[in-house]
Amino acid sequence: MAKETLGEYIRKLRNTKNIGVREMGRALDVSGVHISSIEKDKNTPSPELLRKMAIVLGVDVDKLLSKANQVDPEVINVIKKSSTVVPSFLRSAKDLTKEQWAELEKTVQEMTKKNK
Repeated sequence: MAKETLGEYIRKLRNTKNIGVREMGRALDVSGVHISSIEKDKNTPSPELLRKMAIVLGVDVDKLLSKANQVDPEVINVIKKSSTVVPSFLRSAKDLTKEQWAELEKTVQEMTKKNK
């Protein structure tokens, strides 16, 4: 079975929410034709447009960015700030299981709360 494309995923979400193409375009300040071309995988939306789409469609922005093979500019800035630490960390963590990643995410969230 073929992997669902970004356009197919966006169309499915939009239809689930009963949002028309033109209505979606208005909500995102783009044309309905542009939305249609994205859904047909003829155009790839920018990270900024994907962020807006995620809000309108009620989905995690990282899911959309992943389907578009893009990285959130905020994440890129984190990598640039720690240009040796982050890549090294990711290489060392590449073989973690889903459960280990979930535990790691939980630990980082707890550490972040302590810093606030």
